[in-house]
Amino acid sequence: MSELIHISYGGHDRVIYIKGKKFLFEDHPHCGPIVLDKNGDPLKNQPPESSPFWEAVSYWYQQGKKTKEVESSAPWCIWEKPSMQKMRHVGGNNYVLVTK
Repeated sequence: MSELIHISYGGHDRVIYIKGKKFLFEDHPHCGPIVLDKNGDPLKNQPPESSPFWEAVSYWYQQGKKTKEVESSAPWCIWEKPSMQKMRHVGGNNYVLVTK
């Protein structure tokens, strides 16, 4: 006999904005993010791994899952894409991290 698990509640709805596109998603505590359609139902086809959504959500998780309340909308995710650290070549195989 096989067992079936049904999760009858979802996580909180959130909005994340990346590259000119707004994604509504559910942040489920056990299943992770699930992208929703305009009616709040899970999309039949979730974004592919190459979608910028996954990168944005990953940064949002790493940065503490901060949100901002926006009137008449699900809370918006606050996140930043880290900038690439700059190195200065000082000779041979030696580099120094530029901090300013």
